[in-house]
Amino acid sequence: MKNISFLFPLYNEEKRIENISNFINWIKENKIENYEIILISNGSTDNTKESISEYEKKYSFIKAFNITEKSRGKSLKLGVEKSKYDLIAICAIDNAWDLNFYIKSYKLMYEGGYSVIFGPKTHEKSEVDRPILRKVISVISSLFLKILFGDIVDQDTQCIRIFKKKEITFYKNLSNNNLFSDVEFFLFTKLLKTKYLSIPVKIKDNKGTVSIKMMFYFVFNAILFRFSKEYKIALETYKKD
Repeated sequence: MKNISFLFPLYNEEKRIENISNFINWIKENKIENYEIILISNGSTDNTKESISEYEKKYSFIKAFNITEKSRGKSLKLGVEKSKYDLIAICAIDNAWDLNFYIKSYKLMYEGGYSVIFGPKTHEKSEVDRPILRKVISVISSLFLKILFGDIVDQDTQCIRIFKKKEITFYKNLSNNNLFSDVEFFLFTKLLKTKYLSIPVKIKDNKGTVSIKMMFYFVFNAILFRFSKEYKIALETYKKD
């Protein structure tokens, strides 16, 4: 596995930023060649910005960026723009996902000619260990998206993924949305008929729940996107064939 940029969007993660050290050890153990790690703090109000700056000073393969807005979408777009490799991996700082996903995806991507590979929790063969309340919230969220977007949504959309930047040109048109950007990415993948694959993952999620405020914004942004001009144009393209 080589020539890859690992992107970490971060919001108030000073307590978990040390997981980057574990990630670096994993990279070395798997003998990954020609890589970089891009850390993007977005709207953090703790010491995340300072912490990633220290990592950047310590390691030549780490780039650190900070944006003032609390915007996952903007942080992801910035990370992709600043990446020097075509292969992009979207990562999670909480260590919940089995990192072997990237090893498997790398091989499958080049064997099958895929532009994107997702690791959804809802894959029938995924092994997911998470609190009951989180499972309930995930089911409700998936049902809501199905009602809003129909069968275009056929999996968990907020998941780790790996993709080829040169083939995913639509990333530039994604909104700066904080909570809905991952769903947008998946929807455009489907609507623009991008060749993708979803594979099972192992997840150990220790998070308790999601705030009511975050859920409200997610629903609000989903509805806004559903009736946006961008979605209408993409949907018309999807229905042509």
